[in-house]
Amino acid sequence: MKLRKRKIVFVFIMIIGVISIIESIFIVLCMLSPQIDNMLTLNGTFYPQTIPDEHLGVRPNPRFPGHDSKGFRNKSVPKDVDVVALGDSQTYGTGVEIQEAWPKQIESMTKSSVYSMAYGSYGLVHYLILINEAMALHPKIIIEAFYAGNDLFDSFNLVYNNSQHPELKTNDPIVLNSIQLKEGTEPIANFIAQKYNMGGKVDEYIGLEKFLLKYSRLFGLFRNIKHLLIEHIYTPWDNAKMFAVTHSGYCQVFDDGRYKTIFTPEYRLSALDLKDPRIYEGLNISLKAIQQTNDRMLKQNIRFVVLLIPTKELVFNNIVQHPLQRYLTLVENEQRLWDTAKTFFTKNNIEYMDALPILQEQLALGVNPYKLTYDGHPNKFGHKAIANLVIQRIGLRQ
Repeated sequence: MKLRKRKIVFVFIMIIGVISIIESIFIVLCMLSPQIDNMLTLNGTFYPQTIPDEHLGVRPNPRFPGHDSKGFRNKSVPKDVDVVALGDSQTYGTGVEIQEAWPKQIESMTKSSVYSMAYGSYGLVHYLILINEAMALHPKIIIEAFYAGNDLFDSFNLVYNNSQHPELKTNDPIVLNSIQLKEGTEPIANFIAQKYNMGGKVDEYIGLEKFLLKYSRLFGLFRNIKHLLIEHIYTPWDNAKMFAVTHSGYCQVFDDGRYKTIFTPEYRLSALDLKDPRIYEGLNISLKAIQQTNDRMLKQNIRFVVLLIPTKELVFNNIVQHPLQRYLTLVENEQRLWDTAKTFFTKNNIEYMDALPILQEQLALGVNPYKLTYDGHPNKFGHKAIANLVIQRIGLRQ
């Protein structure tokens, strides 16, 4: 019996030893290569995707793979550039390769150099903060993307909850009081995070799993292999539908026989509900920020153009049959947003271009500009359509 116990202990020690050796090898490899670290862990441990920033909240990490010395998604930082693109994840190119994002597609299709200064969770006030960095590149044109999906919230949050550009706040005491009452009941950042996570925890990974994901490269590798196996067992559309069914209170499956995708009207509406005084204030803040940026560009003789980027739900609106009431309410709010913004731009002589028609044209031509999943970011075809719009409207040489 004692001999058997010794054998079990020996085998156990051997297993622990082998795992420790493999972990040590992975740790060294991760320290030498951010790409390997990012592949084996949740977001990379040695090179997180963001770093704290006093004014922006966070900014992209220069050490993260695919980011330049300023932290943005470019190969390098030029001394001079023709075009600077300011935007959020819709411009950064979340879900597509760097060369597929619309700023880089413009660069590949024209004789113009384009520098992307975009990152997820940024909004119009963030771009106002970044404008000095953009101007330092001596651009002829600055394109500022205005995304309906969450820019109003991002602008409100940065001004009210992160104390940036307080001059953009309203002076109306009634509006301020209604905002305080709403925030006291449920802070909007928490409310939108809950909708974004579809009722789940903000941090999906808890306890032992979170610990292992952070510190065990071997566990991260097995986790990623498991996800790859699941993706290969089922078709992408099967996976997307299963996710939607699991989160039926937040997702709407769309399949008209020609196009397939998943809508998330519950989350989108949370950041676009103009009846919420905080979101409406976010709209006013956004327009004021654009006005300030435009005024500065006029003084510097830099052409300034606002690019309006719609939600996936609005792009599909014309072909969706029997939409849920939440979907209809979302579309109504977004149309009101764009009507208000366009009226403001026209009144204040601010140049703008609307990506909605060209994205809807893709659907008419048989091309889905979005993914099959609940992801609201354009795919490479959607980015190409936006790039073509910008090239045509700006008049860049091809």
